[in-house]
Amino acid sequence: MGVLTKLIDKARPFDVEWVAAHLQPADRRELEGLGITDMRMALLHALDVEEDPICFWNPAGMICGMAGVSRTDAHSGAIWMLTTPYVRQYPKLFFKEARKWVDQQTSYLMLHNIADPRNEMHMKLLHMLGFKRLAYRSVGPNNLTYVEFAKLMPCA
Repeated sequence: MGVLTKLIDKARPFDVEWVAAHLQPADRRELEGLGITDMRMALLHALDVEEDPICFWNPAGMICGMAGVSRTDAHSGAIWMLTTPYVRQYPKLFFKEARKWVDQQTSYLMLHNIADPRNEMHMKLLHMLGFKRLAYRSVGPNNLTYVEFAKLMPCA
């Protein structure tokens, strides 16, 4: 397989199938904690409602995951990401590309969401991307504790 030069692209239905079947266990557990059991349907729903969901790849051509932002009001959006094990092959490159993508979300004054604090990779990435922990709250059918996070975006 050749080396890819475009590492972020629009997410497509066939990407959903692959990502849903290959989610990292921590990402699967995070969704299950929210009461989501059908990963494929959750990602297909994201394709339908997101403004611009993306799929991200590593240079070897393997899908590392999907991400997007769901508008929550005129100024804010809920940012999300689900990953496959291939995200771990090029961690520095992944962080660099993730930072570029987050910085391009200029139509939002604030990005926010919740995350499972047991998902160490997500927590580390959120910290490195400049998101701040705001509070802990109980969510989902089992009232698990998730961390609420946010980032104020620079004015364009």
